[in-house]
Amino acid sequence: MSATHRIAIIGSGIAGLGAAWLLGREHEVTLFERHDAPGMGAFNISLETAGGCRRIDVPLRVFKAGYYANLCALYRAAGVAMQASDHAAVYYRGDGPSPYFRYRNLHLGRWSLPLVAARNIGALAIAREVLRFQRQGRADLAAGRAAGVSLAGYLEARPFSDAFVEGVLLPTFAAIATCSYADVRRYPAEAIIDFFTRGSLLSGIWRARFGADDAVARLLAPVQQVRCHSEVVAIHPGPEGVAVRMADGSEQHFDHAVLAVQAHQARELVAGQDPHAAALLARIPHVTSEVVVHSAPESIPGGITPGSPVSYLVAEGQAAPMASIHLNAVVPALAAERPLFQTWNPLREPRADAVLGRARFERPLVSLDSQAAVADLGRLQSERQRRLHYCGSYAMPGIPLLESAVQSAMAIAERLGAPAPWADSGTE
Repeated sequence: MSATHRIAIIGSGIAGLGAAWLLGREHEVTLFERHDAPGMGAFNISLETAGGCRRIDVPLRVFKAGYYANLCALYRAAGVAMQASDHAAVYYRGDGPSPYFRYRNLHLGRWSLPLVAARNIGALAIAREVLRFQRQGRADLAAGRAAGVSLAGYLEARPFSDAFVEGVLLPTFAAIATCSYADVRRYPAEAIIDFFTRGSLLSGIWRARFGADDAVARLLAPVQQVRCHSEVVAIHPGPEGVAVRMADGSEQHFDHAVLAVQAHQARELVAGQDPHAAALLARIPHVTSEVVVHSAPESIPGGITPGSPVSYLVAEGQAAPMASIHLNAVVPALAAERPLFQTWNPLREPRADAVLGRARFERPLVSLDSQAAVADLGRLQSERQRRLHYCGSYAMPGIPLLESAVQSAMAIAERLGAPAPWADSGTE
């Protein structure tokens, strides 16, 4: 496709931003965002510090180089500086005074070696299970033994200890995917094993050095027009293009439209206009969760744990863990400030006067059925005359994270004549 096209992108999370950067190099792109600021930075907060006003990403977005190859490639291509971070973790159960598992990271250049703080035999047993899951998982992926089964089914066939599964595997992944333990068990086993075995153990954690606001600005650089506070309420495709209708009743016409919103939001926009896609999108559920930014160390189990900035609270009877990040330890610019935390699923509510910000987010859920729907959606989007394109972390196989969102943007950009510049360099 060599001609320049007018393309509308609805939504500006990382999927929309990735599509905007890739397509904007070759086409005339207009991006629509219903919030007052582009989506990836829409919930960021400003904090007055001794060093001046600092912007804090909400939620904090971090990534592992071993798994997020395309996100890293996009950031490099767009000029987004990246910085190593440390997300070593400590795990508490209920009101227990001591953690049952903890590790720190030994940083060796680009690599990060986890070192278990083994105060008891139980912690060493969990560490052995982590390594066994890595070895067994890699072998099962290679042999196809994890295909077509949920994590629950996989764990029944390959039993691991409850201390590892209930104490580390499920809480860790529930926090990564911001969902419940039950949701994690329904995940395709392949997706979770792939995440934990593809360079995740040693590749270390990274973040955008200057935060999401800087990344957003760089990813929007090739875009002709950004329209914030602009709510799209309907999209009508036709043989010659796409009509995008706004909440005020006005319409704009484009050659193509990229819907970079959640699956259920995309379904509402195209109801009756793209029925086959709408039926597939209906099979992709989502879940809502909460993140709180605060300065209340007393709400963190064990308080501040030097060397392990991420703290998990696994409480009996709760559907998901509480996961807290000690921001001072992972964002160098905040190192000398008062204690600051970002907590997902706050089972221990911080006191009101310590709350600095609060936001609710939606995340797709993944199951064997939703992955089958995604595969069918991918085939549908390959139609040559298609003018509606569905872009998001949900639209690719695997876990709906930053990496799959970028992969989705890459697939659409390639179909519209703007392949990623790193696509032929060996990056997958």
